[in-house]
Amino acid sequence: MLDQVLMHIRARFQSYDELAQQMSDDLLDKNVPVPRNKTIAEHLWCVVGARESFSRALAAGAWTGFSCSLEDQRQRSFIDALKSSGDAFNRVVAEIDDWSTARQDLLLDLLEHEVMHEGQLIRHMYALGETVPKSWKWA
Repeated sequence: MLDQVLMHIRARFQSYDELAQQMSDDLLDKNVPVPRNKTIAEHLWCVVGARESFSRALAAGAWTGFSCSLEDQRQRSFIDALKSSGDAFNRVVAEIDDWSTARQDLLLDLLEHEVMHEGQLIRHMYALGETVPKSWKWA
């Protein structure tokens, strides 16, 4: 089961990499006129921060709080941050020998977070008349 969950998380990571490649700086800041809406940049910032935060939590075996290292919200920064946060996750996972229930829960929480934002971004992109990469499973 662990291998299947990791495979699904890594597939979601790849999908975000593909989305970031097709973004422009202008598109990142576009908003859809609905209540409580976030820009694409705000969603991607949260995805990067969650990956970084969940990687730290997985290493520690318990939640250690949320933070995001991303300061610049331009396309190149998102491309780099999505890649580096995915790489950091893979390094941490490779070092874990004890997949406690707490760590499994963290892993599933990360997967849910990735999928939740993916759904929000699909709706956002379609509302702006944009396309999403073919790898976006739910589009």
